[in-house]
Amino acid sequence: MDLERLLETLSDNLKLDAIPQKDKEGIFQLKLPPNFQIGLSELNPGVFLSSLIMPIPKEGGKEVLFIYLMKANLIGQGTGGGAIGIDPTEKYFTLSHALPFEVSYNVFKEAIEDFLNYISYWQEEIVRFNQTLL
Repeated sequence: MDLERLLETLSDNLKLDAIPQKDKEGIFQLKLPPNFQIGLSELNPGVFLSSLIMPIPKEGGKEVLFIYLMKANLIGQGTGGGAIGIDPTEKYFTLSHALPFEVSYNVFKEAIEDFLNYISYWQEEIVRFNQTLL
């Protein structure tokens, strides 16, 4: 099933106001409550997901935090097979995940749920970790 059909089915099942449309870079922006936005692009085969996690803290021990997050990337054990990174502006932490295979709707939906759970977890964990540095 192609990404457009997967998003149509997901939008219908979640009763979203609008089906995400492809932007000029070929990325679909899926907005989900309460305040999530996931960029999805088609792989051949598969789907690539990416999202901002949160702004990079301006103060504190950034290097220690970066090392902590890179350890989470090790073998994808703290990210569900995804990768924590930094956006091109170097202002936000990001989470990316590739599903490099043909996906059914159920696999797609579960991957979105897991991806959102990892974003939520890292939003809380980064704040918690930063508080231990202060």
